[in-house]
Amino acid sequence: MAEVAPAILCLSLANSAVAAPMSHAQCDPVTDAYCGWTGTGYGGGFYLWQKSTSNTGVPIRSMWNKRGSWVVVVYSGTNYTGSRYTVNAGASVLALPFDVWSAASSG
Repeated sequence: MAEVAPAILCLSLANSAVAAPMSHAQCDPVTDAYCGWTGTGYGGGFYLWQKSTSNTGVPIRSMWNKRGSWVVVVYSGTNYTGSRYTVNAGASVLALPFDVWSAASSG
């Protein structure tokens, strides 16, 4: 029987598109809004809202809340249904606990 060499698995993150939310990236120049990305780690598609949205149109997986002193409450379902999670004013969340499909913000 022939001897089989062990396999070596390597993973490179060198080509990952990740923008730190506190840098001068997509959301930095924006004021009074909240930004969402379709990927965790602020990667993937970028979206911006200044008001509540009952349907984001795409699943949002990371977020930065730049709504001044207002919190943003995100929901796992459209029309503010399902599980909810609060993103405090000024907070950024690298990986939301679920895919977000709607978000509410006062102000």
